Parts: sequence; C-alpha cells; structure tokens
Amino acid sequence: MKERILAGHYAEDQFIRQDLIAQELGVSRIPVREALALLEAEGLVIREKFRGAVVPRLSAAEIEEIYALRGLLEPYLLEEAIARITPEIIDTLDDIVERSRRASDKTEWAGLNVEFHRTLYEAADRPLTLQMLDKLLVRADRYLKMQRFMSPQTQQESDAEHMRILDCIKAGDKDGALESLRQHIRWNAVDVRRTVGFDS
Repeated sequence: MKERILAGHYAEDQFIRQDLIAQELGVSRIPVREALALLEAEGLVIREKFRGAVVPRLSAAEIEEIYALRGLLEPYLLEEAIARITPEIIDTLDDIVERSRRASDKTEWAGLNVEFHRTLYEAADRPLTLQMLDKLLVRADRYLKMQRFMSPQTQQESDAEHMRILDCIKAGDKDGALESLRQHIRWNAVDVRRTVGFDS
C-alpha cells in the first residue's frame, strides 16, 4: 500500500476502501486497517471518521517543514558520523552514486537517494535522530518521485551534489562536506517546490 501511494497509484483526496484493498490482496480487513494506521503515522494517509483513509494533497507548507527539519538533522548526523566513515563506507557510497547515475526508473532512483543519505549517517550512532530522519525521508519520498518524473535534470544535479559531499569527505574536508550537504538540502527544497508547481 505504501508503494502504491508513493508511486501515485491513488490520486490526492482519493479515499482508500479497505474492503477493496483486502479483496485485491487476498487478506481480511484487519491487516489492511492496521496498515492504514501505520501509514497515517507516517503521514501518507489521513483517516476520517466514518469515511475511511484518504491520500492527502501535496502541500507547499509540508515541503517547507520537511526540508527545514532535514536542514537541522542531517548536518548534525553528518558531523557526528564523519570521523567514523571508513573506506568501506566510502566504497558503498561510491557504488550508490554510480547506480543512481545509471538508474532509469524514478522509483529505483528515489530509493537510491534515500540509501545514500542513510548510509552517510549510519556511522553517527544516533539511533533516535535517525528514526526521526527516516520519517521525514518517507514523507519526502512522495515529493521526490513526482519531482523526478517532472524534472529529469534533477537526477543529474542531485547525483553531482552527492558526489561533491563525498569528495569533501574523501579529502578530509569536514567543513566543506557539511556546507555541501546544507546547499544540497536547500537546492532540493527549491527544486521540489518548483517541479511540483508551488513556485513559478
């Protein structure tokens, strides 16, 4: 169900009927209801009493808040992680960027984008902050996939910015890596707003 929502299978403001989903998946309504509760916690649906769960509209205010919070959490995580990033982690990050550059499917590319950021911060050993970031990345994923669909240039620019962050880490330039990350998050916020139609 999450994959369907993130892929745009359900339209904004469309109600998701539990009985139809249960029938399609060959399960009872109970696991569907439980899944919708989890999706509501992630902000991917809103449940309305007596009406069911609805896919919320894309929101400029939500984009602003997501990226403001990312701008706080991610530099903190990178600062905590950077001294512990091993050559093996760098090799993994290089591989993610290379696979991202070759990706032709927007869902695959969006997944690799999240994987890059998560891999970058895992060495921070800050599980609570990572949990908070995971929730933000799920919310951002819906916009990211639409952004990739509407703006093919985004893939090239995003991958190049990931590489700039990684190059700074390889060079031992902590301040450069942090500033490159901040610029990347600011650029992404602007590009998301523009490509989903909230900025002219």
